[in-house]
Amino acid sequence: MLIDLHCHTLPLSQCSSLRPEELVDLARERGLDGICLTEHDALWEEQERTELARRTGFLVLGGVELTTDMGHVLAFGLSSGSATFASAGSAFAAAQTAGGLLYLAHPARDGLLRVSHETVEYFESVEAVNGSDTRLQNLAATGLAHGFRLPGIGGSDAHTATEVGRAATRFAVPVADEASLVAALRSGQYEAVHLRD
Repeated sequence: MLIDLHCHTLPLSQCSSLRPEELVDLARERGLDGICLTEHDALWEEQERTELARRTGFLVLGGVELTTDMGHVLAFGLSSGSATFASAGSAFAAAQTAGGLLYLAHPARDGLLRVSHETVEYFESVEAVNGSDTRLQNLAATGLAHGFRLPGIGGSDAHTATEVGRAATRFAVPVADEASLVAALRSGQYEAVHLRD
């Protein structure tokens, strides 16, 4: 299964120009099996996300991209996501409580890896392939992933139509909802893939 684990849509991510239905149409057209909506500091209401999946007949999962003191963090399995997680430590505590997982997003983008020996335990791994980063940034991120417990993930970081489907995560096990997504991530049976420029 190919799932894009990093997508942004209007109106929850004001920096995006993509409407949710447009994102789904493009993802399907470009060969993806599902998407994960990771809006900036906001989770979709489960009922709205489920309705989008029902209406489009496409796998639509939920996550969140948190803005923290250690950079952007992709969180899966959280029951809430907001600016209240400005600290990576508080996001980690929430993930522990909810059974969720945290991954550093685009860790080589600004050249400043904010993870120390004390804080590396907050993250399962990193986003090893980001469709909006350069080849060198992705090589650096992939190298970083080797130091973590799990493989790195992949996502397009789509904010525009041209960015959809540039990168994704290929799962060896089926994913049908948030619970199975977290289980699949926890299993480590996946790989980050670059799909197109």
